[in-house]
Amino acid sequence: MPKQSNKWLTVHYQPVSLFSLKRSDATSMAAKSNLVPTPYSIQMALLKVLIESQGNEHKEDFEEWIESEFKWIKDLDIYIQPPKQLIVNRNGYKLRYWNQQADKDYRKANNKQPPNIMPMQGGFVFREWIYMQGNLSICCGETEKLDELEKLFSLINFFGKKGCFFQYLPNETQKTEQPQYQTDMTNSFTVQPMDKLGRKSTFNRINPYSSEKATLKRDRIIQPGFLPLKLTATSTRYDLYTRTTDQDPE
Repeated sequence: MPKQSNKWLTVHYQPVSLFSLKRSDATSMAAKSNLVPTPYSIQMALLKVLIESQGNEHKEDFEEWIESEFKWIKDLDIYIQPPKQLIVNRNGYKLRYWNQQADKDYRKANNKQPPNIMPMQGGFVFREWIYMQGNLSICCGETEKLDELEKLFSLINFFGKKGCFFQYLPNETQKTEQPQYQTDMTNSFTVQPMDKLGRKSTFNRINPYSSEKATLKRDRIIQPGFLPLKLTATSTRYDLYTRTTDQDPE
C-alpha cells in the first residue's frame, strides 16, 4: 500500500509569563480572559511572523504573495491541548480614562471644535490573568507546508496580549498523519468561545491598514470550543482548572 504523508504538525510551548486574552464577548471595562489562545489568535500570530520574516523579500509582489500565504493559513484546522493546570486570577483596577460622551457633547455644543482639555472620568476595570503550569500544545493541519509552518511557529514568542511570552520547544515538535487533541466527550470539559478566520475571509479584510472591513460570522467565526479542563477549586479571587487527559508529548 502507498505510504501516507504527514499532514499535521504539533508544536509545544512553555509559558514564561502570565497569559491574558480578552474573550470575543468582553467589553473594554470588564474583560474575562480566554483560558488558552484561540485559533484566531494563533493564525494572526502566524501571519505576524510571516510578514516580519519574509515580507521584505516581496516588496514588488506583496499583495499576490500575501493572499496566497493567507489562504493556507486561514484554512488550517487547529486543536489545542491546555497545560496540566490553569489558575485564573481575577483583578480589579481603578483608573481614569477618556470620557467619550463628554467629548461628543462638547463638540456638538461648540460647532465640532475639540475641547481644550481632554475630558476624563474615573472608573473600575476588571481583568483576568492566567498562570499556566505545564506546556501548551498546538496541533495544525491538514497542510502540505509542514516545514514552513514549523518555521513560523519557531518564530512566535507570545500569544494574546503583548508580554504574554511563551518559549518554543523545538525538540518536542511532531509530524503525524492524523490530528491530535481532538475533543473527547467522555471526559469532563470546559466550554470556551473559540474564534478563527472564516473560509471566505481575505487578507485585506483583517488588515488594519486596509479600507475594507472585517465582518463577524464571515471573516471571523466564533464557535464553542470544548477544552479538556475541569474546574477543581474556586473563590472570589481565583479559579483552578485541571486537565482531564493525560496525553503529553512523547
